[in-house]
Amino acid sequence: MVGRKRTIERRKNKRYKAVEGAYAAISPNSHKLGQIIDLSIGGLAFKYIDTSNEETEDKETSEETIFLSSMGYYVGDLPFKTIADYEITNAPSFSSMKVRKRHVQFTDLSFKQLFDLDYYLKNNVSESVDNISKPQKS
Repeated sequence: MVGRKRTIERRKNKRYKAVEGAYAAISPNSHKLGQIIDLSIGGLAFKYIDTSNEETEDKETSEETIFLSSMGYYVGDLPFKTIADYEITNAPSFSSMKVRKRHVQFTDLSFKQLFDLDYYLKNNVSESVDNISKPQKS
């Protein structure tokens, strides 16, 4: 495998594939809403349609918290920092809309937010998630 870089996994928490219908929305003044791809107790990645244009891009939008939602489950006001945000260009598109992918890391979560996030995580992934927030025994 010549030319392939080896990547080192730097995440502290295992990421799990999100169920169909799990969404993330950034708030309060952002229009970024999209489907969650994967998530963990430490962060998530989601795809969204880029609705910004030159006029709105000049204005600074405040992105302070993120909200997670799916059928019957909701977690709100989670503080985060953006790790990466880029346009997805490898998928064929029949539309002029740009699809972007954003990776976020949760920051400064309260005990209640951690509890709510853990409950959301256990009920909104396509893989089995047992004892997510408990340390594993050696």
